[in-house]
Amino acid sequence: MSGIYGSRGISIASGKGATVGDSEGREYLDFYCGSGAALFGHAHPALKQALVEAAELPWTIGPGMGSDVRDRFKARLNAILPDRSVFYCNSGTEAIEAALKLATSLRPGKKKVLALRRAFHGRTIGSLSLTFNPQYRKEWAHLLPPVQHVKPEELPGAVDGDTAAVFVEPVQGEGGVHPLAPSLGEAITEACRTTGALLVSDEIQSGWGRCGAFSASSLVGLEPDILCFAKGVAGGIPIGLTLWKKELGDFSASGHGSTYGGNPLSLAVANASLKLLEDEGYPEKAKSNGEFFRKLLSGIDSPSISEIRGMGLLNGVELTVKAVPVVKRMQEMGVLALPAGPSVVRFLPPFPAVEEDFRKAASVFAEALKEEGR
Repeated sequence: MSGIYGSRGISIASGKGATVGDSEGREYLDFYCGSGAALFGHAHPALKQALVEAAELPWTIGPGMGSDVRDRFKARLNAILPDRSVFYCNSGTEAIEAALKLATSLRPGKKKVLALRRAFHGRTIGSLSLTFNPQYRKEWAHLLPPVQHVKPEELPGAVDGDTAAVFVEPVQGEGGVHPLAPSLGEAITEACRTTGALLVSDEIQSGWGRCGAFSASSLVGLEPDILCFAKGVAGGIPIGLTLWKKELGDFSASGHGSTYGGNPLSLAVANASLKLLEDEGYPEKAKSNGEFFRKLLSGIDSPSISEIRGMGLLNGVELTVKAVPVVKRMQEMGVLALPAGPSVVRFLPPFPAVEEDFRKAASVFAEALKEEGR
């Protein structure tokens, strides 16, 4: 495997619920969850059953073929987000690529695309143009489409008649876990409505119930024309979704495509995940568990903590020290988390996590901070 990701120094061999085990037989509380993709935890019985049943049928059929599985998923999704067209793909960055192509084709003649400072929207060429971090962009800057990155509070005033699209994360994840203020979300929405710019909400990490509602946009004043989902949609099986208001139009013929997009195997599991959101009340549990967890984190007496931010099960702690050493110490003590920038420790617990898990994560985090201070 390429060395671009570095190494956490452990090899995962098993997993169930909110825990994983390594090849040496050690168990970890998993608040990393594959960068948030294991939203439903590991080996969820309902998702396992859906996968087993789907494995007996064709796994992939090509996007031009009809599929009962696809129809059932689309019907369940439209019950939540009505009157939306959908493009199926395989990842978050692909969902953003599709949104960028669609938005600019639906607003021909408009040249400006806006995104936020600290934004992360992916690393393919189109999505990388929307991602802010210069470290990610520098080698390919000469290839990137022009995108203007502005501070969140400056975004409403930057939207004008030449703006084709505005890309926003309801909660910036990779950029340090920064939830958008609802008043600012409302102002961004109004600016887009007034000018005719298309508002694109990147819910790759914040959506699918993680932040306390199916779409975190609804919690922060955003009314997007285009929505992008991925990560936990099928419990970690690769899938991405780009949804947009039908009234806007569509891609031109052969204007986009995906060989594996909308394959029955992924959509069968995604359909089961949608049912779980309703049957188990996971978004509501995410909201209450997130509030409980942030209260626990707020109770940690450490000079290394400067701020606690988050929504639902997407939470970050801003530190006065580097995040990576703290994350490493937590791993040594049996809890997996991840950094979000140089000084933020990010926690992405799965839906099945229970009170005992949150208490353990907070306790281990507090101990790791004490180690940092010694």
